[in-house]
Amino acid sequence: MIDGILLGVLTWLSMLVSFVHFPKWLKKFLLSHFMLTDIICIILTFLALSSISQSIMAVVGSVTCGLLVNLTLMGTKKPVSNELQKANQ
Repeated sequence: MIDGILLGVLTWLSMLVSFVHFPKWLKKFLLSHFMLTDIICIILTFLALSSISQSIMAVVGSVTCGLLVNLTLMGTKKPVSNELQKANQ
């Protein structure tokens, strides 16, 4: 289990480093479509990790990486002001 978590964290770090080199239009698209970004990330991570180890470690790693990507995306989201929240209610 620890090995899967370590693989997930390392894969997440490599995705962060790769994200810096993406074109601006792709960064904007990925940051504005959280669900699609998360799905793509989990699928790519599972495919990459299952080629390394065909066990539960790949599943734990992809879930860990997906969770970290989701938390990262939520961290980049700009907070909505109280006035906008009241206007939407």
